[in-house]
Amino acid sequence: MLGPRSVRSHKARGRVINAARELSVPLVFADLGTDTPRAEQLTLAGRCDHIFVVSEENAERYRSAAPRSININLIPSPISPLNRSPLGSQRMTDPLVTYFQDGGAKLGVDVAESLEWILDGVAGSGAGLLISPGHRPDRPLQIRQWPYVQEWAAFRRAELDRLSDIGVVAHGISGSQTAFNPRAVALQASGTMVLSTYNQGINSYYPQIHVANSAEDVATMLDSLEIKDLRRNQSDGIRQVFNDHHASDVLRSMLERAGVSASWSPDRVLAVVEEQDDTLLAEMAAQTAGAVETVTWREASERHGQYDVLIPVSAEHHYSPTYVADHLAALSYQSAPVVTKHADPIEPGHVHSQAHTGSLALTAWWRPEDSVATGVESMQKRLSETRVYVADGFGHRERIVGRSRRTLHLLGTGDDIDEVSMAIRRTAQNLNLQLTVVVPIYNNGPHLRHKAFASLLRSSAFEEMHVLLVSDGSTDPVTLDTIEDLVDDYPNVSSFHHARGGSGSASRPRNTGLDLAQTPYVTYLDPDNEAIDNGYARLYEQIQEHPRVDFVLGNMSQWAKRRTMLPYAEVLQSLFADHLDAEGNIAVPPRALEALRFRPMGIQTVIARTDWLKSLGLTQPVGAVGQDSYFFQQMLHYATSVRTVDVGVHTYYMVVSNSTVNTLNPNYFKKYLPLDRARAQWLAEVDLLDAYKKERLEPFLVSWLLPKLRRVQEDEWYEAAENLAELLNCYGPYRWTQPTAIDFWDDLRRARSRRVKLREESNQRVRTGHDGKSNAHR
Repeated sequence: MLGPRSVRSHKARGRVINAARELSVPLVFADLGTDTPRAEQLTLAGRCDHIFVVSEENAERYRSAAPRSININLIPSPISPLNRSPLGSQRMTDPLVTYFQDGGAKLGVDVAESLEWILDGVAGSGAGLLISPGHRPDRPLQIRQWPYVQEWAAFRRAELDRLSDIGVVAHGISGSQTAFNPRAVALQASGTMVLSTYNQGINSYYPQIHVANSAEDVATMLDSLEIKDLRRNQSDGIRQVFNDHHASDVLRSMLERAGVSASWSPDRVLAVVEEQDDTLLAEMAAQTAGAVETVTWREASERHGQYDVLIPVSAEHHYSPTYVADHLAALSYQSAPVVTKHADPIEPGHVHSQAHTGSLALTAWWRPEDSVATGVESMQKRLSETRVYVADGFGHRERIVGRSRRTLHLLGTGDDIDEVSMAIRRTAQNLNLQLTVVVPIYNNGPHLRHKAFASLLRSSAFEEMHVLLVSDGSTDPVTLDTIEDLVDDYPNVSSFHHARGGSGSASRPRNTGLDLAQTPYVTYLDPDNEAIDNGYARLYEQIQEHPRVDFVLGNMSQWAKRRTMLPYAEVLQSLFADHLDAEGNIAVPPRALEALRFRPMGIQTVIARTDWLKSLGLTQPVGAVGQDSYFFQQMLHYATSVRTVDVGVHTYYMVVSNSTVNTLNPNYFKKYLPLDRARAQWLAEVDLLDAYKKERLEPFLVSWLLPKLRRVQEDEWYEAAENLAELLNCYGPYRWTQPTAIDFWDDLRRARSRRVKLREESNQRVRTGHDGKSNAHR
């Protein structure tokens, strides 16, 4: 295997390559960095059989330079437990945040600004901050940062990472799903929470990494960070890294793709119970670590040598879907043959212990001796005598009879929505909750916990919020467990579950959430977005102080390759300046949408009066995308008075991998159809259809839809274009004027003509046969 620096001289490289060729050994080139490959790297890689890279961008670079015969594959950034592990990483002191300023490549202006937010936010929070400038600083330090500078030898970096509660990472590339600073992975392997500048891949695949939105955002996060939340964040990072990035697994995958047998099979996990229990069977069947077989102790005694990991479980505990994955990760980065969980998640972990006296039902054993694995008593005795690795306290909780009654009352499939509604009303009344936050959920539990919900916890209005988690029929065990976990931990959190299987968008759970809301005010927040700048608290304060307004609106920031602030408040204030009353509220004029030129604004920046919003009888088209902007248009049209506040309320991460609005194929345009049918019908009813076609339809096609169409695969273009044409036709006849719009219709007409011609030729061949003779004479 050759790497960018593995063989220095051209002669030495040539000898290695020639010897491998003579022995028919496949040559593998691995580039584990995200920097643009140099010419010598491209040349060396071109002489190999297989190229492995960690970013799609570099894969394209090697693909364009290498012969077609070379296989090019993406791999995760590998982590070796010999260099990185969380052993000895947790302390019970004030948080220590560290930043190693040794990035090599200079940071862009946007990234440097985000990094300033992080460092200023940490300093403003009062948390401990240590900056090590390194030998290749990526940016000059500001004078205000000098007091936090301390030299730290590069070879001792892993040591300090384990001693840090939180590590700072700056990404030289923002707009990539695969190219990001590998320190983000290394820090998590060290048991360290990560504070990061924005990167698309980090946001998509590592929701536990906190992406900075402002200095205030960072300071508020650190000020409100509870030790339990910090420990959970670190635990989630450790599990993900050692299950997805373990060096041996990455190497094994590379060998298999290169055609070399790796002689490997997954760990065989045997869960053991004292007697069969349906709940335990279901929990073990839902584990994310793969197939787990559950047997009794009597059956286990007959299975010696047929498993790798033995996990005793008990009906006294509830086990999360990640419980086994946690144990397998811990067994993979340290040498003790027994791993155990703390009973209390706040307790510091990641240490070795002798004579452990904890619960056997929280342990995992690597190939225990036959004489030991015979029952609870023998294993409990051995547990008190052997060296044990104590990991963390997550992935389980005590199972108490009746504990889940509150959760069960709040679960439903639609048939028992009245019962759920009454339970939600009781919660709102008993706790005097004022603001319902509807969170629509579908199989995105990690983002729900670490993005949306964590951001609500930072709000000064959280205690007055009724957070309503509405699952659109989620099937993912981690998501379902996360919802139950949040409902159990926070009395002001309730949940509702639609029957399994999603509806295709956030519309259905949002509609349900509004129906169920029992507080005076209501808003919305998607699970992969975040509340920012204490915006909801500001809007809540304003709508209370101005009882005549129907809703209050703030601003939204959005991330794609960089952060953009959408100043909704300023737009409305400026546009309707002649309609302000003495208190600064906007008396919404007739045809306000036409004056606004139907500019879309998000409902996640709004707090509305619940009774008013329900009285409108509006529903978001089920299965549609883009429905929230249409819903806002209807809200503004029917409002009599609104108020704006110049504050950031929520941030929208536009490029989340595998999200409904970022998967570009023919179905993407089909998912707009329910929206456009409903909107066209409504616009006609309120006499705004012609105005919409004039002001909004063509600009939206040119600026949003056609760029999406250009990114569809070539063989799917025609189907996608027909779907796009169908949604445009919802609005009736229109004379298109912009060249790109005209070109689209011309291209579609030509494609239709070609397909008609090909169909006629195919039918002709069927009628006459391939030799041109009529089938009737055969």
